[in-house]
Amino acid sequence: MSHFFLADPSLISVSGHCWSYLRSLIAPAQRLGYQTVLLGNRAVDPELRAAHDIKPLFQCSCDVRFGVHDETFVVHNRALRDDLDMATRWYNIGRRDVVFLNTLRHWALIGMVDWLESLPPERRPCVVLVMHFTAHPNPHLRSETLPYYKAGFDRIDRSPARDRIFLMADSQELVDEYRTINDRLSWVVAPIPHGFPAAPVARGAGARLRLGSLGEARENKGFHLLPYLVRRVMASPEGRDVEFHLHVCFHDQKSPYYRQVRARLARLPVTMYPDKLDEEQYARLLGQMDVVLLPYTLENYHAHTSGILSEAMAMGKLLVVPKGTWMARQVTTFGSGVTFNPEDVDDLSRQVLHLISHHARFAAGAESRARHWREFHNPERLVRLVVEFIERQAHCATRKIAA
Repeated sequence: MSHFFLADPSLISVSGHCWSYLRSLIAPAQRLGYQTVLLGNRAVDPELRAAHDIKPLFQCSCDVRFGVHDETFVVHNRALRDDLDMATRWYNIGRRDVVFLNTLRHWALIGMVDWLESLPPERRPCVVLVMHFTAHPNPHLRSETLPYYKAGFDRIDRSPARDRIFLMADSQELVDEYRTINDRLSWVVAPIPHGFPAAPVARGAGARLRLGSLGEARENKGFHLLPYLVRRVMASPEGRDVEFHLHVCFHDQKSPYYRQVRARLARLPVTMYPDKLDEEQYARLLGQMDVVLLPYTLENYHAHTSGILSEAMAMGKLLVVPKGTWMARQVTTFGSGVTFNPEDVDDLSRQVLHLISHHARFAAGAESRARHWREFHNPERLVRLVVEFIERQAHCATRKIAA
């Protein structure tokens, strides 16, 4: 039986979307006859590892740095090649297998190619590379990571194993950006596979609208805007009809930024959730919200996708998102909320109040929007795209032999 290796060097815990992303692909891959194997970081949570038989393989999560960029680049590439060499010995990886690599950054691409080229051509598996990160974190400043993206993409382009690599990115914005870095490579937009089915919450007569935020309380997720937003909404006539539920978890509890913002929120009429949420808790909290606030900045998110937005869209939730982003394009296309000028708390407040005032109109058709979203963004479609790539490559190989 062929293996479908679901691999993510950043798979450490249920936080973020590394786990939910890979987990969603298990059943579709198995239905197509693959034996699935989960490969995570060596620091993977012991309980998560035991419950789902995750193999602790990778040394470096995508965000770990080693001094300057050049040093990080060297360490990541060497580590990924060594890790994949180890997996090859463990499982005797061969041509009929699929290695699905999620959450790689620019500084590990060459290591992946080096490993693939080290295998005899007849033993090289299909490598699916799903990219999530922009080479221009701040669209207004010179990119320090661009040279490393270019080096990685050029290495893939020149590789004799190029035909075994399926390149995907999870937004059209990223695909367009990557094509400007190397226009000879072909990219496919990857469906976002993880999401929850639409789950309408029963509302009693006169129930307040629930506005909320989820995810880590980072600066580029606009955490600092929330106290101002809450204060302005609650001071307005519309504030009588709403309540705020905010996930305020952060990895560095001693961060001055985090402590200052959280202290401001503590003085306001909000319900805060300070702890990490497991999948069930996360889905329950999201399901109870009427409006999901994503007051992100443009840093990274001008091109990045949002797993929270995808899950909220799959549930038919209304959203508040910044203009000039992938998120804004989704909300505008599906008519599922409002957009605001990034980092402009006055405009953010105006748009939220407008959404509250016209909630019934915005909420109409939620189930239809959710169904439309899930037509593309689902795990079956993503796995099927991988299989179609493999079938195309097999067909091309057959034609070459015949010629």
